[in-house]
Amino acid sequence: MDISGTEIASINEFGEIHTVRHINFECTSCSKCCKLNNIPVTEHDIDQLQKNGLEIDQILEEISPVLIANKNLEHDGLVKAYILRQKPFRRECVFLEEDGLCKVHNFKPLTCQLYPFSVKKNEKKLLVIVHPKNICEFIEIDVDENKSNTTKIVENLMTYLFGEKQTS
Repeated sequence: MDISGTEIASINEFGEIHTVRHINFECTSCSKCCKLNNIPVTEHDIDQLQKNGLEIDQILEEISPVLIANKNLEHDGLVKAYILRQKPFRRECVFLEEDGLCKVHNFKPLTCQLYPFSVKKNEKKLLVIVHPKNICEFIEIDVDENKSNTTKIVENLMTYLFGEKQTS
């Protein structure tokens, strides 16, 4: 079952969370998401990596941007992004260390912080979307409400995005 683009929750303008689908997800740090994916980064992400001592050629696969489907909160459409560098012949993020941990964990790009989720603006709500299950096998969709951690996930995403715990 492909669950790409499945809305799991929405947040209204008052910060109230409405659960649409009950899911269970705990990151196991398996690092599969750091492998075989082209990881898009924004100019802001690049600036953060450079502020932490990295050079542009250590960060990007190519200097030329690509257009990707927008995951930005301000508007829909296509957005300019860059592809994070991969290790030669291994198709994994250049920052993935041999122990499976991220070398830039404390200042990693927003895409990496949110994965396997994204947030999209729709009228007056923010929609929380889950990525395909075939990319992250640890996503369980439509679980019993008692097993669900959708609200916790959304609260954590809001903290990443806005820097403070949202009320619900």
